[in-house]
Amino acid sequence: MTFMRVRHLRILMVSLCLAACVQASAQTPTPPYQAKAAGFTRLVFDDEFTVDSFTPASTNRLWWNSFWFFPPPVGTSVLMPGGYVRITTPGVSPNTHLVNHPVNASPYGPSYIFGYFEARMRFLPGPGGNVVNSWGAFWMFSKAAIQNQATDANGNKAWCEIDVAEMFTHNLLNTTIHSWYQPSGGTPQDTSNPNHLNYLGANDPIDGYWHTFGVLWKSGVVTWYMDNAQVATYRHSYAVCNSQPMTLVLTAQTLTNDSQITDVDWVHIWQ
Repeated sequence: MTFMRVRHLRILMVSLCLAACVQASAQTPTPPYQAKAAGFTRLVFDDEFTVDSFTPASTNRLWWNSFWFFPPPVGTSVLMPGGYVRITTPGVSPNTHLVNHPVNASPYGPSYIFGYFEARMRFLPGPGGNVVNSWGAFWMFSKAAIQNQATDANGNKAWCEIDVAEMFTHNLLNTTIHSWYQPSGGTPQDTSNPNHLNYLGANDPIDGYWHTFGVLWKSGVVTWYMDNAQVATYRHSYAVCNSQPMTLVLTAQTLTNDSQITDVDWVHIWQ
C-alpha cells in the first residue's frame, strides 16, 4: 500500500471517528447549568424528533396529536426533513397541539412533579398568516385536570398550569404560572404571577428564530429561561402547583384567524 493510500485511509478513519463522536454527542443531551445546580441531572424524557413519535401509525408513540381538547383541534403535525416537528394551525378554533405520552399503562400518559423542562422551538407565520398574531406555546398542565379528576368531594375543581414559553404577538414572551379554581357549577377563577410578559425581541429576536426555552420548577418557586439565560422568576403559594403532577403540551395557536406554525426540534425533562 502506497504512502498516499495509507494517508487517505487514515484521514477517512479520522473523519468517520469525528462524525461518530459528533453524532453520539448530539444523541446524548447534557443538563444545562441551572438544572444541575438545582440537582436535576437525570434525563427522564427525551424526544429529538428524528422519527415520527406523534401519529397513530408511530411505533414509538410519545405524543397524542390533536387530543384532549373538545372538539378535537384542527391542524397538522408533520415530521420535517432535518429532524423536527412542525405543528400548524390554519387559524380556526380550536387550535392544534401535541400532548405528552397518551398511549401507555396510563391512558393520559406520564406526569412529572418538579424538574427542569426545556424545548428548542421556533415560531413562524403559516400560509397567509402574520407572525405578529402568533400564540404558539410550550406549557404544562395538571394531569388531574386532563383526566377530569381535579374535583373534590364538594364538586370544586382546582388545577395548575405553567406556561414555559407562550408567544404573545411580536417578540413578546409570556412566562406564566396559573392556579385555577372553579367552585362547583361556577366560573373558573385564575390567580397568576402579574409580571409575566417579557419583551425580549429588541436584543435577541424571537420571531422566526430557533431558541431554547426552559423552566425550573421547584416547590414554591418557578424560574424561566431562554437560551439558558434567566428571563423571569416567581415565588408563589399555590398549593395545586406544589402538589399536582403535570403533563407537557406543545401548541400552535393564533390570536386571530390566520395560520401559525410552531416548530419543535427537541424536548428534554431533567429530574
